[in-house]
Amino acid sequence: MPDVVFEALQLWRQQQIDDGRLRPGLLKDTHLQQIIRSDRRTAEEIEPMLPRQAKPLVDGIVHVVTSAQPGEFVTEASPTAEAPAPEPPVPPAPVPGSEHLVDLRTEDFCEFLHGESDQEVGAITITAEPGGGHLLEWSPLPERSGQTVLYRVVAGETHRPYKPEAGRLVGVTRGTLLVDTAAPAAAVRHLQVWAHAGRDQHDAVRRQPVLIAEGHVLSPVADFVVVEDDGAVIGQWSVWPGVTRVRVLRIPLDGRTPVTNDPRHRILADQPNLGGFVDRDPQRGHRYLYRAICEVDVDGHTRLSPAAQAEVLVSAVLEPVTDLHVATHGDSDDLHFDLGWTPPDIGTVVMYRTETAPRPGIDRTLLAAGALDVSGGLPTSARLVHPVTVGGDGEHRMSNVSWPRGWVRAYFTPVTVLDGDVQVGCTVIATRPLPAPREVRIVERCTEQVLTFPWPEGAASVSVYVSSPQVPAEHAIEQRPFAEISRAAYERDGGLHLSNPLPEQGCAVHVVAVAYTAGERIAGIPATVDYPGLLRIEYTTETRRTAGGGVALAVRLASQVELPTAPPFVVVHNQTRLPLSARDGRPLEVRGDERTQPGARSFHPRGLHREWSQPWTVDVSDLTGYVRVFADVRPEQSRTIALIDPPIEHIRLDLIGDHLIGDDVPREDAR
Repeated sequence: MPDVVFEALQLWRQQQIDDGRLRPGLLKDTHLQQIIRSDRRTAEEIEPMLPRQAKPLVDGIVHVVTSAQPGEFVTEASPTAEAPAPEPPVPPAPVPGSEHLVDLRTEDFCEFLHGESDQEVGAITITAEPGGGHLLEWSPLPERSGQTVLYRVVAGETHRPYKPEAGRLVGVTRGTLLVDTAAPAAAVRHLQVWAHAGRDQHDAVRRQPVLIAEGHVLSPVADFVVVEDDGAVIGQWSVWPGVTRVRVLRIPLDGRTPVTNDPRHRILADQPNLGGFVDRDPQRGHRYLYRAICEVDVDGHTRLSPAAQAEVLVSAVLEPVTDLHVATHGDSDDLHFDLGWTPPDIGTVVMYRTETAPRPGIDRTLLAAGALDVSGGLPTSARLVHPVTVGGDGEHRMSNVSWPRGWVRAYFTPVTVLDGDVQVGCTVIATRPLPAPREVRIVERCTEQVLTFPWPEGAASVSVYVSSPQVPAEHAIEQRPFAEISRAAYERDGGLHLSNPLPEQGCAVHVVAVAYTAGERIAGIPATVDYPGLLRIEYTTETRRTAGGGVALAVRLASQVELPTAPPFVVVHNQTRLPLSARDGRPLEVRGDERTQPGARSFHPRGLHREWSQPWTVDVSDLTGYVRVFADVRPEQSRTIALIDPPIEHIRLDLIGDHLIGDDVPREDAR
């Protein structure tokens, strides 16, 4: 009957696995065998024997155990399946020593008269049989020619038989071995071999026996059950009277620890453990072999019984990795990552590298490993296989992980794995430092500057920083940006129009591409261009009558900055149009302070100031057309000087009228 129930439970278990209600490997054969041996039949009795994840299925187990009969259990998947043709029975193997057995009973022998004997009593060699019972072997009694010897084997529970009739007859044999198949009935079973010698069998049974060998067998605990309950391991059993203590051993099944009864594996040594134990200290996620060994006092000595044992996998609570940190090294064209994290107490950590973030919420619950690829956004191809090293501080490290070409961002996700379950940890985002913007140009538009450059790939915006030329770019970009622009605004305006002019004395302009990852601002590599500066000078004109009745033009200058020195200037006349440069027309003779030579074509102020300077005069009698003032310098120097023209009526000769010195003069665009 137990075999039938066991087969029925196996079929039921496979059906639950096929239907997805039970994970493979969770409910083992040992669990089913323990349930059958325990003779428990109600849900309340069986549930504590099940792994935590299998407890909801206890009603199905109760139904199978209470209803299974030989040939009656049929799975739901195949209700009409025909039973296979029975195989011919295999004859059982003969019991060792059965060929020498003699069919005699206790009453067939003469009564023992407690006579004395000088026969030395040897030891019985006792070996457990695979199918149950014990094989008993002993040394034969020296025989004389023509003598028949019958070996009468008896057993006494708890106490040694004081005569053959006082013990249970195990068997009578002419050989020197016998199998005792009786189930345990006491803490210790004493076994004796008595020899009857005679001329023949009839004569031997009437002869007084001689004790030639004895031994004992200790019984293990009965009703042995060991289950795991949310991290604690609970053992339950019963013992025979006479057991003084039960030793409990917890042996790690890690492949490194020898499976022996080493005292170092013993737990709860200060307790008798006669009814079981509760072990709250095993490591989660580890597999152990639990052994229970009875201590029995035999002839004043403590003897140990055979061990009852069971394997237990302690359920694990997978901990996510929350302290992953990622560092980059190498140049922008050959970047590599170094990863580091603290390993959890249970499970193995595997690392994933993806171009996009995992599915939101994937780290909130325990998942099956297959869910990572199917719906979690962590495919098997993204798993890193780089070797992991252990640092002196216990931190695990993975070095020189490459950055896939073309990726702007990389998401690194640690996953804790144990027995097909996974717990996703905290994802860390790494952003490739954006390259420095190329071909940065500063376009001067008199009173406005415009920065132009090809928009950097992957940049959400561009920031501009201004510093003196001596300040390194990495220090300059730590300050508040001088200007910023988004890609949409850049494309709309055709460049970055600076709302504030750059310093007239010159500066260094640092242009940085910016990306954003998880709300964090990531600055790229700065590109630096030198701005030489721009001296902005305004001038105004007024007319005066000369002594001879002609017309003179008075020119005054004012600078936006105070300068102790100034370049020379010329007044250029063009009859037909506005002069475009110092060479586009005829320079006019200028008169001014004592430094101006007669007939000079240029004038040279002592310095430049914010207030209007003293006038320089130019004779424009009989002239029509246009006049303009230019700095009389080489072309490369002229790029850093801008003269701001007054209104057109002040430089077109036929429109110039009397203009009082000191009136406000509007400042227009410089050229």
